[in-house]
Amino acid sequence: MATNERTVASVDPDVALAYRFPEVSFAYDERDVALYALGVGACGADAVDDKELHLVHHRDSQRHIKVLPTFVSLFPNKNSNGRGIVNVPGIHFDESLLLHGQQYIEIYKPIPSCASVVNKVKVAGLHDKGKATILEIETTTSLKDSGEVLCMNRSTIFLRGAGGFSDSSRPYSYTTYPANQISRISIPNSAPSAVHEDQTQQSRTLIQVIWGL
Repeated sequence: MATNERTVASVDPDVALAYRFPEVSFAYDERDVALYALGVGACGADAVDDKELHLVHHRDSQRHIKVLPTFVSLFPNKNSNGRGIVNVPGIHFDESLLLHGQQYIEIYKPIPSCASVVNKVKVAGLHDKGKATILEIETTTSLKDSGEVLCMNRSTIFLRGAGGFSDSSRPYSYTTYPANQISRISIPNSAPSAVHEDQTQQSRTLIQVIWGL
């Protein structure tokens, strides 16, 4: 649970891991998909860009607009309390000290441009880092009618000031997924093979506000 009182920041792992999140149902349509694409820059420089028009418009009689894979990164937002924060019993923190650390996504089938879906949520990781706690929330999204799984999001949340809830010699660490699931990437110490420069259009911010990004 988020709080503005830093002095009451605390973590009870038993309570947090025992909690069963309610399922969250919601629907989206092609307007949502198109606004998301516009908000992240599709057709920003050219309104009829051949490479991007299919993300926002039914071009050449295509039946559905194409969905950017990263559109699914918004699905976990439906689990939040309206401020983009998931309340987990047993975890109390100052929301002003929260940082979004990582977003891991698995996509299992093409994402439809409109659908009614269901989110199933669980705590996938909880780690005591001394001065902070790392909380991992896993959201699996399925089609409401068929039950087919579309994707999984794992959001890593860094809670500053909420650590130190376990023995410092054996800090608490819990995960539900294998350690080798995420491959480590080594960045070579060499010149880049290609460079691309882009400029964010100011209008994108307005689109994101309209859509609720």
